[in-house]
Amino acid sequence: MTDPQDPQVPSQVDDSNDANDPAEPGKEDKASIPASSKVDDGNANPTTEDKANIQVEVAKNNNDAEPTTKEDKASIPTNGNNKEDDDVAMQRDRYDEYSLRVKSAFVLKDRAPSLPPLRSDAVVVEEPEKKRKRKKKRPRDDRIIAADKVCLAIIRGDTCPFGDRCKFSHDLKAFLADRPPGLSQVEGGCPTYRLKGYCPYGAMCLLGESHMNVATGENMKMDPLPENPPPEVMNVMNKDVLIQLRKRKYMFKTKRYNEVGGKKKEENGQKGATSPEANNEVGGKKKEENGQEETTTTQEANNEAEKKKEENGQEETTTQEPSTSAPSMSPLPTTRKLIDFSNKVYVAPLTTVGNLPFRRIMKKFGADITCGEMALSTNLLQGQPSEWALLKRHHEEDIFGVQIAAGYPDQFARVSELIEAEMNVDFVDLNLGCPLDLVCDKGAGAALMRKEKQLKSTVELITNILSCPVTIKMRTGWDMSSPFAHDLVRKIQRWNNDLAGGGIGAVMVHGRSRLQRYSKEANWEYIQQVAESKDDALPRLPVIGNGDIFTYTDYETKVLSKPCLSSCAMLARGALIKPWLPTEIKERRHWDISSSERLDFLKEFVKFGLEHWGSDQQGVNNCRRFLLEWLSFLHRYVPVGLVEVLPQRMNQRLPQFLCGRDDMETLMLSPHSSDWIHISEMLLGPVPEGFQFEPKHKAKGYANNG
Repeated sequence: MTDPQDPQVPSQVDDSNDANDPAEPGKEDKASIPASSKVDDGNANPTTEDKANIQVEVAKNNNDAEPTTKEDKASIPTNGNNKEDDDVAMQRDRYDEYSLRVKSAFVLKDRAPSLPPLRSDAVVVEEPEKKRKRKKKRPRDDRIIAADKVCLAIIRGDTCPFGDRCKFSHDLKAFLADRPPGLSQVEGGCPTYRLKGYCPYGAMCLLGESHMNVATGENMKMDPLPENPPPEVMNVMNKDVLIQLRKRKYMFKTKRYNEVGGKKKEENGQKGATSPEANNEVGGKKKEENGQEETTTTQEANNEAEKKKEENGQEETTTQEPSTSAPSMSPLPTTRKLIDFSNKVYVAPLTTVGNLPFRRIMKKFGADITCGEMALSTNLLQGQPSEWALLKRHHEEDIFGVQIAAGYPDQFARVSELIEAEMNVDFVDLNLGCPLDLVCDKGAGAALMRKEKQLKSTVELITNILSCPVTIKMRTGWDMSSPFAHDLVRKIQRWNNDLAGGGIGAVMVHGRSRLQRYSKEANWEYIQQVAESKDDALPRLPVIGNGDIFTYTDYETKVLSKPCLSSCAMLARGALIKPWLPTEIKERRHWDISSSERLDFLKEFVKFGLEHWGSDQQGVNNCRRFLLEWLSFLHRYVPVGLVEVLPQRMNQRLPQFLCGRDDMETLMLSPHSSDWIHISEMLLGPVPEGFQFEPKHKAKGYANNG
């Protein structure tokens, strides 16, 4: 997973934190920062000698020149108590190498007058209390109860099979009387009806005026239906399989860790049974722990194991359909179709924001490879529909993978069985990079990098189950001072050589440690060291670098200049802030995209979102929330025409107040959540009274009012 937890807020506060924006680098970090490569209007970064000669008039009524030496600048008071201090601080920040230099005509001292008034109800006020053990939940939309929805059978004109026991409303007339107003902001009407000729939500669709009789609520079909309707979304998990997973009745070939005696073997200093051969053995905890005598025959042990399986509901029911049973475990072909990542743009897995509608936007801008959001194996094995929804695939995603996070080999193996039997994917990515405590505390994510034996067992298991290649995404290590990815990649290369037919397609290295999370700059020198550490005597294993690719010049200097690295452009936060980045990379240019062009792809995202999440009230709410999460990243982009020195870098601080070349550009530059809500209202209609939004991924510099 690439967890995009860092919508850097352009403010004067320190944006370094435990999850997000870069802290003020030390001497070593400053030495590794590349200089800007291109300059707009012939301007260049001033040298120390140039700065000493720069004299700036700070105000009309202030005749003092700006201090010219570093010592003078350091002595300037920045308490902001008067206008002179603010002006001098503003000029000083223009020459800070970690601040983005914006043309003075677009830098303001206060909020732009063209922006709408701030919404007081959109502000999430934090309670002034001590640190809580648990993070306070973010505001959410009010849950829509089932009685307020119309039964879909009634909308289709059918008889509900549940009758009076149905939890949904059967009174269509009463619903029409209280039906919320429709959305006029979405151009072209209901996107589902336009594509398929029929909308399953009927009267509940907030764009239903295009396909329903408003007086009677009758849901109409297009006549004739579209000749070439688009294919359905792939990787929709079978409901029967989800029910079996929730009831623990799905028949897996891979046994659970405690079913093969793994815990007891570890206590005795033996290797846990994590290989396919060991899974054929049936064992259990020794009875001596409970003060009972140990069983003396294998038959008795088997009988007891079968009894436990029946008690836990793990036996397959007699009514189970053959199509929902475990996949065939026949030997896989000795060769499998690997993916060539060379010279391709790969959009990394992105938590929350890397959803299916977003990936469709990225495909429009030229992305070659996409990957679903990180899915937790425990939730998948429990049959949670929301977790399986992360694996859905649109037909436009021609090369598509899924990313799985787990802490134990048996979890990886069981999920792989389900993916092989029920999903259509081109590769499966193992998450060894998630820095979240919630994930690492369970032995998954970056914590799995430190458990070499379990990782090796995982690779051996899943490559025997999956017919598609496996990729591994990792970080440099646990902390900055002792990276060990170079040793781990060398071992993975040996493991891959020992596997029949290989199986590992590539290794992705994020140039930060787990404790760094997303602060400081990615260490591309170490990524190069990882790639050079491979054994040339063994088959080639591509190493793909990841971190801070924000422009095509970043791609050329960080990736193409290192021949040992794969030429794949792996994008994460850069794609969130600049979704048109694949176009820039392929065309080798800085795209000065206009505000109208940016608004057009937001409109397209809304249409894709209503197709994916639904066009009823719940679907609109979901679409708005994900749109707002994306806007919390998009505002960090400063248009090319506003920047003095190109290119903009990922972790540069922005001026606190900016204006654009038109009102829409000014609105899109705003770091205030109130203005993001205003943009969502332009696309999805007014928000309900008391609506609040707080970004899921934010830095310490994020203020509650934006």
